[in-house]
Amino acid sequence: MALHGIEGLNLTVVQWDSITTDLLGSIAPEIILAPLLSARFDILDLARLLKSLGYRGALRAYSAPLPNAKVIRSEVKVEFPDLDFTIFEVPPGPEREH
Repeated sequence: MALHGIEGLNLTVVQWDSITTDLLGSIAPEIILAPLLSARFDILDLARLLKSLGYRGALRAYSAPLPNAKVIRSEVKVEFPDLDFTIFEVPPGPEREH
């Protein structure tokens, strides 16, 4: 719903267990957007998986506002120095500006 009206955008939603070399090759994503932390994985787990599958695009995490996102970005940068990574901090629904 938040992307309603945006043109020229092709989105593919996949589950953790579906991420394979074949999938990445078929959809050829330029950017992957994922939660910073979920019940099944965190962004470091995803970055490791994507690296092992040869992904070279950007990775973006989304999260509720964090006390210090810079610490997390630094941690990711240490393990994945060449990864184009950042975090989008998204306030809860009613606080978002449209």
